[in-house]
Amino acid sequence: MSSPPPSVITFFMVGCQRCGTTWTAAALRDHPQVYQPVKKQSYFFDRYYDKGIDWYLSFFKDVKPHHKAVGEIATGYCFPDSVPRMAKHFPDVKLMMVMRNPIDRAYSNYQTRKVEEEWDSFEDAIELDSEFLERGQYIDQVEALLEYYDRDKILFLLYDDLSNNDRAYLTEILNFIGVDSDRESKLFGQRKNAAIFPRVRKWLHLLGLDSFVHLIRKSFIGDWLRRSRKSKGSAYQPMNPRTKKKLIEHFRPYNARLSTFLHRDLSHWNGE
Repeated sequence: MSSPPPSVITFFMVGCQRCGTTWTAAALRDHPQVYQPVKKQSYFFDRYYDKGIDWYLSFFKDVKPHHKAVGEIATGYCFPDSVPRMAKHFPDVKLMMVMRNPIDRAYSNYQTRKVEEEWDSFEDAIELDSEFLERGQYIDQVEALLEYYDRDKILFLLYDDLSNNDRAYLTEILNFIGVDSDRESKLFGQRKNAAIFPRVRKWLHLLGLDSFVHLIRKSFIGDWLRRSRKSKGSAYQPMNPRTKKKLIEHFRPYNARLSTFLHRDLSHWNGE
């Protein structure tokens, strides 16, 4: 089967990493009018652009007439290098971008990667990987998007709203992409892709069984383990207070600009 034309794609959720995009992807995949590729992210515009647009469009070859919204959730498409490439091929799509307290986002990202990356500490990770800070400087990414897309083409979302009312959060997304929003979802009240059983993950990683970790995470066993850890208070270990204070000061000006742009009070992101 040949690849579909670019016009078949109607939306992208372009970010941000560790901000509930896996939950959103699962909820949208459950909607009969929405089509997403089998794999959550193709990484086309940020990693594999040299493969060509036909390679990318082949991910959408199974789109059917009843799919009113067709798109991809890819957390690297909000970066400045990706945006012009995306706009070149898809200038008329609708975009969504969800943002989270940048400190919480960074710490969550650290927890999910620390075993594989063999970081000694969160502070070590920040020092070695600049993306921990860059990914949380959301307003820079917002401004990059607005250089190529009109404001009414972009839905800016907050992870806070997903946490507070996932039903209203999903309804807003469904209305934005133009599909039936009067639907129940088995995802209401759940959270996907939370970091789970870190000690077990460490041993499985040492044994070369990372794929097994991935299978457990996506299964009912993973859901049970997440609920169990939460009920026992087994969340992440507290961040070093000095590190948190340093990060608050780093992100404060970016948060202030974003707050002004969104007309939303984000002072709680600064610990206020």
